[in-house]
This record gives sequence, structure tokens and C-alpha cells, in this order.
Amino acid sequence: MPSVLATSIPIDHIDLHDLPTEPLHARRAQQGFWRTLAQYVACLRVWRTHHRQHLCAVSHRFETPAELFARQYPSSYLQAFLGL
Repeated sequence: MPSVLATSIPIDHIDLHDLPTEPLHARRAQQGFWRTLAQYVACLRVWRTHHRQHLCAVSHRFETPAELFARQYPSSYLQAFLGL
């Protein structure tokens, strides 16, 4: 890949009169731009925070056979648990 500084034409002298001497003026942003940008950043932060909390709150809990039996057959589970 060629280097950025590699040139095919050697430069011996740069004429300073050709370069712009006036400082560049910054353009004004459109009305409401900064408010819209701030709202977007705030919403993005809220979304990221909520997304991270949701990922952390998801439990990858293992259901034991006893819990599965209790959920599928509640009356039989209670009879076995109470010893009836």
C-alpha cells in the first residue's frame, strides 16, 4: 500500500503567497441543532443503560426437576411434599 507522504513530484519550494492567510470562520449551526443533538445523546444513554440492565436482569436460572414437577402437577407435588 503506498504511503500518504510518497509523491511522484519532488517539491523544492512552497510559495507562501498561494496559501490562504485569512483564518477560516466557523459557520453557525442551524437553529435547534444542539438541542436535538443533546436529546439524541440523552436518549441513547437511557437506551444503553436500560439495555444493559435488561441483559443483567435476565436470569439464566436452571429449573430443577422438582420445580418442573411442581409447576406441571401442583396437586401431586403438594401431596408428595406434605406426605399425604
